[in-house]
Amino acid sequence: MGLIEAVKSVFYKPQKMSRDKAVFVKNLSNKYGEKNFLNNINFIVYKGEIFSVIGLSGSGKSTLLKTIVGLNRKSNGIVHFFGRNLFFSRGIIGYSPQEDSFYDDLTIIENIGLFSELYGVSRDKGLRTGSDYLKKLKIDSFKDNYPRDLSGGQRKRLNIILSSLHHPKLLILDEPFAGLDYYNRRILWDFITSLRNRGVTIVLTTHLLEEAQNYSTRVLILKNGRKFAYGTFNTIKERIRFNYLYHIKFSSLSKKFFQTLKHFSSLKKVKIIYKFRNEVQFALDSADYRDVVNNFLKGKGRDFKEISLRKPNLDEVMLASK
Repeated sequence: MGLIEAVKSVFYKPQKMSRDKAVFVKNLSNKYGEKNFLNNINFIVYKGEIFSVIGLSGSGKSTLLKTIVGLNRKSNGIVHFFGRNLFFSRGIIGYSPQEDSFYDDLTIIENIGLFSELYGVSRDKGLRTGSDYLKKLKIDSFKDNYPRDLSGGQRKRLNIILSSLHHPKLLILDEPFAGLDYYNRRILWDFITSLRNRGVTIVLTTHLLEEAQNYSTRVLILKNGRKFAYGTFNTIKERIRFNYLYHIKFSSLSKKFFQTLKHFSSLKKVKIIYKFRNEVQFALDSADYRDVVNNFLKGKGRDFKEISLRKPNLDEVMLASK
């Protein structure tokens, strides 16, 4: 048995029927001292998905990505990419961190040439790919400039180009849209969608919940380092029993009665998710629970006006997860 075969026999045990699973994560934890940054995370990303990891600041999104690509050490769990562990998968993964990953003392085209060689791609091939991506992301006119000449949004795009030069099967992006205006986000989403259409699986973190809802096949919601919800948007709504948002306005709303209202809303299928002055929004399991809320308020002799009863968006689902 040769050296490579010997290493494979110890470290590489391919999972049967897992080639359609671009990312397989089981019981993943990241613990430092007494603090759990990630606690027993389980999820699957299927080949060809745009998969979004969302959550409030400090929920563990970046830590999760860094852990699955090996930048943070996991304390427990299994991570496989297309049926293989990280050791045998590095060449098919692209990772773009939040921080700038390029060299400011090299021009953009020099960065592309260097990163191509680091990935084991011939310089000529890398430069062709990089030039194509520069055009698609609208920064080809800067190719002979230094990165310091780029705006924040353009630097984000350069980060992603440099992580994609080797044509990875899986592209992992940490907050690629942070601080970008609509124009820059539109350009980046178009590029990400084009990669997905060519068979690249995308995993990203974002705070842009409406866009995550529009573009993602499925999402993972993290809360305090734990998996709060996971699946399609409709699956998550059902999971937290939030299928309708009911918005009402009171003629007056005292602190004392709001406490009474909060006690009432401890019902499993009715939850207050937002209050502003005399307006309150409820998460309802079904539209029928509007009558439950109305009958309670009428029984208390409260004057109120119905503003709306509608399906929630992902931002509102996140409010309900607090």
